[in-house]
Formats: sequence, structure tokens, C-alpha cells
Amino acid sequence: MNGSVLLGKLLSGFVLMVGLVSCSALTSKPESPRVTLVGLKLISVELLEQRYQVSLRVKNPNAFELPVRGIDFRLDINGETFADGVSNQSVEVPAYGENVIELEVSSNLFQVFRQFQSLQESQSTGFEYRISGSMATGVYGRKLPFDYTGELQLPEPRQSGRQQGQ
Repeated sequence: MNGSVLLGKLLSGFVLMVGLVSCSALTSKPESPRVTLVGLKLISVELLEQRYQVSLRVKNPNAFELPVRGIDFRLDINGETFADGVSNQSVEVPAYGENVIELEVSSNLFQVFRQFQSLQESQSTGFEYRISGSMATGVYGRKLPFDYTGELQLPEPRQSGRQQGQ
């Protein structure tokens, strides 16, 4: 009888310890992913709306796989809203790894016009961009916010092979 009481206490202690470890894992907050813009391609043009394919590189700084179940984001260029989009595309981002997600976004004529006007006024060879939003994950249904700012350089116009005056 003494042995079964000791076994019962050990088993109860083990179950309590497993429960505490499980609860601490549930309450630990995963780090937000780092998201960068790697591509932007025009796919359709209508009078009032344009559609783009956006490629985003998602980096997972966590020690566990990040199951992305959806994304809601906005793309700003030179401080102005350019496009926004949502997707329910599922992607697994490995622990301490990365994956590229391709999404469709939309912008309207006025957003594009403001961007062209801003680029003409600045006469810059590049532009700043900001990607902000959140990712719905399979990690207990959490939404992880992200916000990243970067800069892209436009290719400089090529000079023709002929020189002036020839």
C-alpha cells in the first residue's frame, strides 16, 4: 500500500509538472515575423483600380515553425498609401527560416497618381516603402503584427552608345 501511495504522488507530481510546462508554452508570446518586399508586378489595369502581384519574404525568428493562415497588410510608398490586400493563403515558415509569399493587392487611380506626382517632384532614383499589417497564425489563433520599412533603388536610365555631336 505504501508503494502505491508513493507511485500516486509521483504520478500526480508528474501530471502537475507537465500541466505547468504546457501552460507556460501557451502563454509565451511568439516574436513577430520580419516581412520585406521582394517583388511588385502589375497584373491588371482598369480605369479606377490596378492589381499587382506582391512578393513578400517572411522571416521567422522563432524556435518553432510558424503556420501562417492569413495576412492583412498595407504597402506605403514614400509615406503615401499605395496598395492594400488580404489573403487566406496558408504557408509554413520553418523555425529560424524564411519563405516567400505571393499575394495580389489593389490600388486605385488616385493612389497611383499621387505616387507618380511624388516621384516626379523628388526626382529620386529610389523610393522608401513600408509594409505593415498582421498575420493570422495557427499558433493558438494569434495575430502577429509586423511593420517594416525599406528602400528600393530604381535602375538608372541607360545612356545610348552614341555620344552627342557625332
